[in-house]
Amino acid sequence: MFVNRKNELRRLEEVCRRPGAQFVALYGRRRIGKTTLLTHWLGKRRPDEAVYWVAYRSSPKILLARFSQALQPLLGGADPEFTFSSWEVAFRELARAAQDRRVVVVLDEWPYVLESVPGIATLLQAVWDHALKPSRVMLILAGSHYHMMHHELLAPGGALYGRTTADIRLDAIEPSCLAEFLPQYSEAQRIETYSIIGGVPKYLEMWNDAWPVFRNIEEVILSPVSIFRQEPAFLIQEELPEPRAYLSILDAIGTGMKTPSGIATVSGLALPHVGKYLQTLLFRGLVRREVSLDVPDPEHTRTTRYEIADPYLRFHFTFLRPGNSLLEQNRLAPLLQTIRAGFDAYVGHTGYEEVCRRTLIELGDSGNLPFVPERIGRVWSRTAEFDVAAIDRKHQAVILGECKWTAQKMGRDALENLERKAALFKRLDRFKVTYALFCKSGFERRLMAEAAARGILLFDGLTRVS
Repeated sequence: MFVNRKNELRRLEEVCRRPGAQFVALYGRRRIGKTTLLTHWLGKRRPDEAVYWVAYRSSPKILLARFSQALQPLLGGADPEFTFSSWEVAFRELARAAQDRRVVVVLDEWPYVLESVPGIATLLQAVWDHALKPSRVMLILAGSHYHMMHHELLAPGGALYGRTTADIRLDAIEPSCLAEFLPQYSEAQRIETYSIIGGVPKYLEMWNDAWPVFRNIEEVILSPVSIFRQEPAFLIQEELPEPRAYLSILDAIGTGMKTPSGIATVSGLALPHVGKYLQTLLFRGLVRREVSLDVPDPEHTRTTRYEIADPYLRFHFTFLRPGNSLLEQNRLAPLLQTIRAGFDAYVGHTGYEEVCRRTLIELGDSGNLPFVPERIGRVWSRTAEFDVAAIDRKHQAVILGECKWTAQKMGRDALENLERKAALFKRLDRFKVTYALFCKSGFERRLMAEAAARGILLFDGLTRVS
């Protein structure tokens, strides 16, 4: 099943239509759908105009043989035993074949080639500069391994730095696309699922929307044969150096630490090292940096918090990592009981808040809010916090909101609480404030009547009711 990715497909097609040689780096975390995207995009092209080849851990000789054989249809050959004498010869033959026509060549899992073939990046640099660049080839290097992809292609000093003509980072799919993966689920079930596994296509393919959410947690997440049990360690150990340091940072954030100093205290890492590791996790999209929206200069403030951005890692380090002894003993019943006890609060503070903020972005961009927000996120101080906020400094307007993922309807006390907290934020004194309330189970009539009279935004789930 191929879902969404319209923007990425459009970008690939746009690059392919450009004149001259094109060098594309396509990267993203494992299981994000790189291979599916590339094979789908190449699907309508003939074997003599497009080649898809995926590397794997093997010797340089075997990798060269497999690459040589993959190029045969494009080069007009048919010998399944043929091998070029060297990688340089293979790349130069590719350049010759692309002199007068567009030829697309995908080298997937490129980090395995970097790992196995010493000097391959430097060799490709020289061949690109002197043979491939004057041709009409479209060369796509794809991979997951952050260190190798970033070091060789995107970081100054890398052998191929500055050669790419397009860099495409593949991220998780938007929550609004979950209905295509999970058509039998209600909106509430999709939000709960997003809170657990996010928008990683491989994870969503494993989810069964014929089952309730908690049966999926038991059968898909907690199963002794599930990939999910070791997924966090796999993601870190496979793609990042010093995996223990990164895991200890995620452990610390999972316990509630949000500042570098707090993370350093719990993890035992030196504070300067914590900053370096956080930057890498930020780039990988595993962690995000947040600044309260009322801060005038977000780029240079120290009022910063960090949280786990990847939904499954967040779920894992909130529930599974602390319950690891129960998992190891396969005592799933008490672990499920713990998850059930904290689940609604967890969804409300993670996945539901995220999709509520995205809802404000969509409404603002379509002109359906009192103003077009320049930033959307949270507002907090030592004494109060708003789950959802949107700000327009130029026109001094702000939306302050709260989310509740409970079975009870929201009453007027929630609005009173918002107003009480708003009075504590002196930097917003001159801003025109609009309040927004989001609730899984709707609102009491009294609150709905007051909201209609005062222009307060109410959202039943994600559906706007006033």
